[in-house]
Amino acid sequence: MDLPMDTTKVAIEFFGVIKLATIFAFVLGVIWMSRHFKSRKSEAKLLSEEERQTLDDLARIAGKLEDRVATLEKILDADHPNWRDRAA
Repeated sequence: MDLPMDTTKVAIEFFGVIKLATIFAFVLGVIWMSRHFKSRKSEAKLLSEEERQTLDDLARIAGKLEDRVATLEKILDADHPNWRDRAA
């Protein structure tokens, strides 16, 4: 079924417009997404004073726990030299 020449040109122009609109929407979507996630990332970087204090407290506690675990491992190494083999 052959379409008249004018209808074919209209169809080609219509699909050309659709292609351009799709490309435009894709580019616009990429720009929007990059700005959106960039703003979310910058919002996440900001901590309130209370959050910063909590984070500092947790870091201090984690340091103490690391020291305690190291001490316990030294004690176990001295009392039971093969304890690591049994734990695995």
